[in-house]
Amino acid sequence: MDTRLKDNEWIILHAVWQENPIDLKSIIRYVQAHNPEVTWDYKTYHSFLRILLDKGYLKAVKVGKNNLYSPGITYEEAMSREADSIVSRRSFYGSVSGLMINMAEQGKLTEQEKRDLMELAQRLANGEV
Repeated sequence: MDTRLKDNEWIILHAVWQENPIDLKSIIRYVQAHNPEVTWDYKTYHSFLRILLDKGYLKAVKVGKNNLYSPGITYEEAMSREADSIVSRRSFYGSVSGLMINMAEQGKLTEQEKRDLMELAQRLANGEV
């Protein structure tokens, strides 16, 4: 099974990371409040939750008629997996620097990301990382 996260799965995960354990109704309320462009129906939410459970990104406990969902991994772990997936793709051949250089040259880094990278570069130069 492909364990990479799709954009829609990230949306669900953000809800669970913010409030857990959380039931389906609360997930729907959170997503609608934070992503007004999302117009999924109940079955779509349920499908995404099932996929995330199968991938191990979520855990569920049955309480009465409802499931309560909690994270199967942390946000940091998900970001690490995503980064590993991106840099392992053929276009970058495992090169993190190649990916970052490409993003910088294409103007795809925010000002905050640029500051974060500069700070990281300084910590690397000082042997702190």
